[in-house]
Amino acid sequence: MTIGNGLRRVYALGMVSLGGLLSACGGGNPFEEQPVPVCPAAYLPKDTAKLVQFSGAGRDLTDVIVEAEFTGYLGDCGYDLDDKELDVIISPIITAELGPAAQNRNVQIKYFVALRDPNGTFIQKSVFDVNMAFADNLNMARIRDEQVTLSVPLDDVWTGPDYEIYLGFQLSADQLEYNRRFGTD
Repeated sequence: MTIGNGLRRVYALGMVSLGGLLSACGGGNPFEEQPVPVCPAAYLPKDTAKLVQFSGAGRDLTDVIVEAEFTGYLGDCGYDLDDKELDVIISPIITAELGPAAQNRNVQIKYFVALRDPNGTFIQKSVFDVNMAFADNLNMARIRDEQVTLSVPLDDVWTGPDYEIYLGFQLSADQLEYNRRFGTD
């Protein structure tokens, strides 16, 4: 039986009259709403929510190839009660601006989606590539990337809300240090 957090209904196959038959057998009403755990919280850590790519070793404004940031995400989750599994679907939204050092109108950006269990251990992390294409007359672009799906087996579905989802740019050590040093406001 699959329960989607958005619909909050148990999907059942069969006819309505079958519900009465099952109810008579002590099985309860399969069309009755069931309680559903909420989705895990999603976070965009400040130090990985922004990306600045520079040309060469310079860190001047004229050395900027691209600046990008997460401007949000769309997401939902569902629980499979029979298989005791949490399925999270998330689609990040990224906005980018070409800098003076950009050599072409396409920029490759990497971001990650990670899942942390209730003990604070990261149990899944996937890195994704995004090609940001800029129109000839625009230096800004926005993209909503494809949906990313995370599936997590659970001993108890009620622990699902205790998990945490993290999104951020896959940064080099230098890029991460730059964000931490100069802020990401």
